[in-house]
Amino acid sequence: MLTYPFSVFQTVSINKAINTQEVAVKEKHARNILFRKGAQTFWSVVNRLPLSSNAVLCWKFCHVFHKLLRDGHPNVLKDSVRYKNELNDMSRMWSHLSEGYGQLCSIYLKLLRTKMEFHTKNPRFPGNLQMSDRQLDEAGENDVNNFFQLTVEMFDYLECELNLFQTVFSSLDMSRSVSVTATGQCRLAPLIQVILDCSHLYDYTVKLLFKLHSCLPADTLQGHRDRFLEQFRKLKDLFYRSSNLQYFKRLIQIPQLPENPPNFLRASALSEHISPVVVIPAEASSPDSEPITDLVETDTASQQSLFDNKFDDIFGSSFSNDPFNFSSQNGMNKDDKDRLIEQLYQEISALKEELENFKAEVSM
Repeated sequence: MLTYPFSVFQTVSINKAINTQEVAVKEKHARNILFRKGAQTFWSVVNRLPLSSNAVLCWKFCHVFHKLLRDGHPNVLKDSVRYKNELNDMSRMWSHLSEGYGQLCSIYLKLLRTKMEFHTKNPRFPGNLQMSDRQLDEAGENDVNNFFQLTVEMFDYLECELNLFQTVFSSLDMSRSVSVTATGQCRLAPLIQVILDCSHLYDYTVKLLFKLHSCLPADTLQGHRDRFLEQFRKLKDLFYRSSNLQYFKRLIQIPQLPENPPNFLRASALSEHISPVVVIPAEASSPDSEPITDLVETDTASQQSLFDNKFDDIFGSSFSNDPFNFSSQNGMNKDDKDRLIEQLYQEISALKEELENFKAEVSM
């Protein structure tokens, strides 16, 4: 009985998260979208949005889809790979628009395609890229050729992340406090996902390069070292610049890379490597005052619990036991309760109207 209403609830959240307003995606709407075991509902809604004609809409789609790929159910990738070519076509289309969000959308869409391709080729890697050292070893199946190729793919992946990172920064007027404006935050918000990805990709390339240097001649890996050094310098600079922006300071703790890159020609230097850890404080809140948390898959029971908690937040936990007890819940008097109930009825009515419109569009 819960599945259908929750699909409607998710549909509304998708439309609220991906809109034409130049403001950051609200965390509560993005979070609601994750509570499914796949992305079929997501794509059924997104395919009716004019992503090719509105750059802000497309940018916010990219942000939400990136989050869905990172924190959603593994089936999200399976449900989404069929749209890779469409994302590629859209990326080429937006690349012709040099102003505004055009280039941003083009580069972000390329990153999302690259992310899908990487995880399709390397299914051992989860969407959020969190792996133990043992799992990283298992991903290469103890074959130096696999580790060599995996490192190249990680370089390509990280390059796309860094390109988006740099393009966002280049699009901002850094002489002004852009991170406290709604338009600035709209561009910066997706970088939280990018920072999380980059921290893992950097860590894994360091470990894989040390492994490769223990198996192959140093001359063979000169190209790998050159490419790593270039990406190290870019990432170090971008992490430093991001950590100084007011927008990120309350949402995420960004690690700083070491002063000098690792010396892969000295095997013992691996013990000096410290994995960069991105911390999202438990008390941090997004602009809509919703906590930012690492999200996991929830089943039907936990979805019901989510609704119950929201209900209790509004009415007080005692309301579910005695719905007619208005005496002392949350310190509200009867008039306040009546106004709140009327407001909720209005919201329910609005949701019903959105549902009817959605059903009418589907039947067309």
